[in-house]
Amino acid sequence: MKIKILIALLFSIQLISAQNSDKTSLSDSLSNQYQIEYTVNFNNYVPISKKGILIPYLKENKSNYYEILLDEDSKQKDDTNDSEINETIVIGKKNVIKRNFTNLNTNKLSSTETITFDNSLYLVTEALPKLDWDLSHPDTLKIGTYMCNKATTSFRGRNYIAWYTNDIPITFGPWKFHGLPGLILDMYDQTHKYEWIVTKITKKTINEKTLNQDKHDVNIGLKAFVALREEVFNKKMNNLKSNLKSRQGRGTTVGFTDHSKRQGRELVFEWEDNKQQ
Repeated sequence: MKIKILIALLFSIQLISAQNSDKTSLSDSLSNQYQIEYTVNFNNYVPISKKGILIPYLKENKSNYYEILLDEDSKQKDDTNDSEINETIVIGKKNVIKRNFTNLNTNKLSSTETITFDNSLYLVTEALPKLDWDLSHPDTLKIGTYMCNKATTSFRGRNYIAWYTNDIPITFGPWKFHGLPGLILDMYDQTHKYEWIVTKITKKTINEKTLNQDKHDVNIGLKAFVALREEVFNKKMNNLKSNLKSRQGRGTTVGFTDHSKRQGRELVFEWEDNKQQ
């Protein structure tokens, strides 16, 4: 499966900003605004694909990363005419796009988050995660016209493999990843549940002022958010169990799948015992 993905990537990757074969000129021009697009594959119980958009501001040491769930209609759109990020999700009465904002000046990361069974929109702030990258791997891989090096890291209960290119010296990456000496073109965890594949690099004028600005209902720290999210979920599940049991005849047993273990990208946090994984 992985081989097929990489073969498809070699032929489909559109490094539009690199149409000029002079990679040096590309690196020099990266101080301008660029949009880097990823296909994000979530290979869980119900596999889905998302569109990831990374916008680095290199002179400001900041970046925005947006992740959008694509429907069939949006997949058919002509991306060449898409000058702005315009796909949204509906949270309560708000149309929003989930965002991760990385600020190297303050060493902070802010994320737009939601909670299942809750219509509030949260701005979750945390200290910039420390990623211990292992760059000692001798492996190389050519993706498109770029020679990539292998790097590995562990982050919140998952082990990741990244292929990055020094030809594009962008230290920012998709989602919460950062710190490599070059742009990540392909990244996945060892279980292959999560993968980010670059599909396009373009120079665009992006209007971000209208995206996720002053729309959050709650500002909260990461630790408090994780506790609240699990409290809301457990309360909902317990209420559901009680309601179902009250509707069943005497002696009827109601069975539920065990949801006590986390299933998402983040399985264990820095303040927790690793035995919770």
